[in-house]
Formats: sequence, C-alpha cells, structure tokens
Amino acid sequence: MALKRKHKRAEQPLTVLVVEPRAGDLERTRVVLGEAGFRVVPVTRFDAAGPLFEAIRPDAVVLAAQPPDYAAISVARRLRQMGRGAVPMLYLVDSGEPETYRYCLEKGLCVDIVPRSGSGEELVLRLRAQLRLKAAVRRAIVPEDAGSAALRDPLTGLYTRAFLLELIALEMRRTERFGGTFSVVTGSLDDFRPLRKASGRTLAERLLVYSAVVFGQTVREADMVARVGEEEFAVLLPGTPAEGVPDVMARVSERFALARLQVEGRVLRPSLTLGAVSYPDVVGTPVQLLSSSLQALRRAREERRGAGAAGMGLTV
Repeated sequence: MALKRKHKRAEQPLTVLVVEPRAGDLERTRVVLGEAGFRVVPVTRFDAAGPLFEAIRPDAVVLAAQPPDYAAISVARRLRQMGRGAVPMLYLVDSGEPETYRYCLEKGLCVDIVPRSGSGEELVLRLRAQLRLKAAVRRAIVPEDAGSAALRDPLTGLYTRAFLLELIALEMRRTERFGGTFSVVTGSLDDFRPLRKASGRTLAERLLVYSAVVFGQTVREADMVARVGEEEFAVLLPGTPAEGVPDVMARVSERFALARLQVEGRVLRPSLTLGAVSYPDVVGTPVQLLSSSLQALRRAREERRGAGAAGMGLTV
C-alpha cells in the first residue's frame, strides 16, 4: 500500500524594509540582515518608504535616523499609521552620537533604537526579539488555526475583540519600555436590544454595520476600531493621554448625533453611550483595561437613564 508523504512547507523568510540614505551603510545593513536569514528590501529614499511599505507589507522596518532633519521619525509616524502600529520598527543610529540617540528617545514615537556597529549583531538580535514578541502576543491572544477570520468581525469588518486585545498588549509593552500613554474608548448603542426585539435581526444588523462605518470615519487613521460585544465597540487610541480623551468622545458623540440611517421607510437615529480608560492611569491586563472602559460606559449609561436621556429613535 502506497504511503502518502507529508511535505512540510518551508517557512518563508521574514521581510525587512531598510531605509538608509547612505548607499555604503545600506549595503552593509543589507548584507548583515541577509546573512541572518531575512529577506531585505533596501531603499535610499525616505519618500519611497510609504509606497514600498504598502506594496510589500514587510514584517519589520529599519530606519536610519540622522541629523539634522531626522526624516526617519516622520516616516516612522506614517508607516506606523499604515501598519496600524502592528509592524515592529527600529531606528539605526550612528555610534558615538548621544544627541541623535537622545533626540530619538524624546521624539521618536516610542520606536526602539539600535546603535550602528561593524558586526550588526545587536541589530539582528533586537530585530529578532521584536518579531518574537509580536508572534508570542499574537499566539497568546489569537489561536494559530484561526487565520484571518480571527482578525475581522464578519458582520461589520471591524477588528475582533481578540485582535484588539492583542493590539492593546503590544501598546502596553511599548509604553512600558519607552514611556508614553494610550487610551481605550468604548461605545454602546442605546436601546439596541429592544430595537432588535421589536424590528427584527436584519434591521439591527444593518444598524451595526452603519455604526461601524460612522466610527471608522470619525477616528484617526492610526486608531484601531473593534467590535467587542453584540452592540459594543472599542477604539484603541495610541499616544492619546487622558486629557485628550474628552475631545475624542465629543467628536464621536457629535458625529453620531448627526447620523441617520434610512431603512424600510423609517429613519434610525442611533444614540451612543461612551466610556474610556487611559494607560498608565489605569493598569492591568489588556482584558482588565477593556473591562474597565466598558464599566465606565455602563456607569455613564445608568447616569443617562437616571437623567431621563432619550435613546435611539425611529421615525416613520
């Protein structure tokens, strides 16, 4: 009887985008990373980094940070937004330049810093450590067999609760190492369940999809929106401190106050209750942070109900 052999699929090398304006240094970095087993995409122009990032979707990015303009920092900001903060990045700085190192610490958006060395060993070790951390957090939150289905909610297209927790964990590790802050804002559609009971599941689901679109159009490109419950949403706000949260919540509330969904001869006017927490003002695991934000939301809802605030409306 013939036996079928199982062939293990060879792992593809991880892709690293390297942006270095000095051709000689770029070639040396390319050789070091190539010998370490990475697939290297080298480029000398910072303005080409964005289009290349979009085209190849690298696993990590290395940016040479150099005075006087420190173009690497503005590029890192753009790439971080494009990658939703999930792509590890490193600044490569010349050894013996403490001012450059200090500048990157203060202005560098919490991106890790590696001094340039002849062997390039530290760059390889730091890069591997960042990628291992990313993989470990992902495995802890999202099952390996879940695939892309674990990333997106099938109804709204937003991130799932599990993937949002992964992103929060990454943001916590980043702020713990480099300082900074972030916030989590949660929102819940008022009277959603009575609406579903009275008008049916189809209408309720259309409202959820519409609300997801409103959220996505309201927050910044760098913010991550997820559906975390049946009628509950959450937004991860990287770099937003507690004092910046009221402005975000006001913007979301105003956008929802103007929102109207016309369906089946009726007009739905969704009403939203919001809650928020900021890290490190509130500490804990990613699950605890999200739960704290949802608890703040529920307290706000009880206060609104006590004040007799109106919820979702239907107009015929």
